[in-house]
Amino acid sequence: MKPKTRFQPSRPAQRPSPPQLLRVSVVRYLNTAPLVWGLDRGLERKRYRLSFTVPAACAEALRTGAAEVGIVPSIEYQRIPTLKIIPGISVASEQQVQSVLLVSRGPARKAKKVALDTSSRTSVALTKILFARHWHREPDYVEAQPDLKAMLAAADAALLIGDPALRFTLRSRGPQGEEWAREENLHIYDLAEEWVRLTNLPFVFAFWAVRGDRVRDPRQRQQLTHNFQRARDLGLEHLPEIAHQAAVELGLPGGQLERYLRTAIQYRLDARHQAELEYFFKYAHELGLIEQVRPLEFL
Repeated sequence: MKPKTRFQPSRPAQRPSPPQLLRVSVVRYLNTAPLVWGLDRGLERKRYRLSFTVPAACAEALRTGAAEVGIVPSIEYQRIPTLKIIPGISVASEQQVQSVLLVSRGPARKAKKVALDTSSRTSVALTKILFARHWHREPDYVEAQPDLKAMLAAADAALLIGDPALRFTLRSRGPQGEEWAREENLHIYDLAEEWVRLTNLPFVFAFWAVRGDRVRDPRQRQQLTHNFQRARDLGLEHLPEIAHQAAVELGLPGGQLERYLRTAIQYRLDARHQAELEYFFKYAHELGLIEQVRPLEFL
């Protein structure tokens, strides 16, 4: 007779662990909202973990490995060697951008001290390039919080970017804003427009970048590119809704914000935009703002 075997309960099948979400660092400005809309609300919302901050902090998240993907100021591509660019997408302008301004008491070419909002390092680099190449001036630069009146109390000119700059642009067009600008002898320079005058090229402020050492699999890279381009397209389809939500948060007219997103900002990255980046990096290197210029590498 065979010995009785003790009953062995079957082990429950182990479920595969869910794929780890890619960490995405996002700029909390209106001009990036169309890029993020689909990631936050579309089919991709379960694939990525989003965190919101200012452009400079997005770059730091990629530099330190706190994020795998981020909207980075374009100058930071040259300072973080592991980065690769997600193709076809950027935050750019080929005319007045309205949200990157130099506000100066008197002409910019006479400014001796400039207060810089350092939230975006690309706009800081652009300011320094324009002073050197366009206005032929070498002012002193100081960092400051984005409070225009306080900045102008401490300096001759001030760099203002993002939503604070857009708020100033739209409000300064009203009677009270125009009166204040005249009383203070303010000269307002749209830095994208000044760059176009200097180079006859658009200006790329930021783009999606990926840490190449964290996203190695070719299929994952292809899928990520597809997802982010699709998210951009979905955002552009919902500009009225994005503008309406921003109007509530910023206290500005929704119609003007929608026109800003439709006309002032471009969300593509084509051959002309790539040529502009090469010019921008060349000028930045000549001024010592970056150590070297490396070619554009795409995901």
